[in-house]
Amino acid sequence: TFQQFLMNLSEPNGVAVAVGILLAIIAEYWPSFQSLAPKVKRLWFFALCMAIPNFAAWLMVVAGYSSGGWDNLFWPAMVAGFTAFTAGQVVHTKVLQG
Repeated sequence: TFQQFLMNLSEPNGVAVAVGILLAIIAEYWPSFQSLAPKVKRLWFFALCMAIPNFAAWLMVVAGYSSGGWDNLFWPAMVAGFTAFTAGQVVHTKVLQG
């Protein structure tokens, strides 16, 4: 259901890891993203990773699936966004030459 889809996007679980990895792969092939400085790339990637679960949480409130609240909806969405960001960064860690 749509409600379950939104819950999966806004909770820190395996879906957050998959979203982070998918976003990292998509960003790798986006030409205008590659032209940015590394710090700017990281900030944009963080903002996108945080926006997706928080937007899903907001949609849950607007659609009437949840009454909102920091502890039970928006904090888990923040954790899910950070989980996605971390997973995306781990996927693109450079291999150090020894």
